[in-house]
Amino acid sequence: MLFGEEKYIKEFAQAAIISFEEFKENYTLFLLKKDEVNFRKAGHKIKPVAQMLGIDIILDEYETAKNLIWDDNPDSDLKASCSNMDEILDQVLAELQEVVNN
Repeated sequence: MLFGEEKYIKEFAQAAIISFEEFKENYTLFLLKKDEVNFRKAGHKIKPVAQMLGIDIILDEYETAKNLIWDDNPDSDLKASCSNMDEILDQVLAELQEVVNN
């Protein structure tokens, strides 16, 4: 898609970092509040970027979390999902930052 153009790859990585950082904040905020509407908005916003990068683990955890809200699971389950997503996103953000720095 970017035809190996380093400049564009770095710009894409920088934009992805901003998107994933925003998603990380909103994921925790809206999941713990069980705010399904805003949680889904956050997910729909990040979904194309995650799909483009092939990061299915983000989408899988997001879908699991939606079910936690629907099933009215206890807060401990919601917090565990937040922790899982934080770990995933920390790794993704670190890898994207490497792209930007190199």
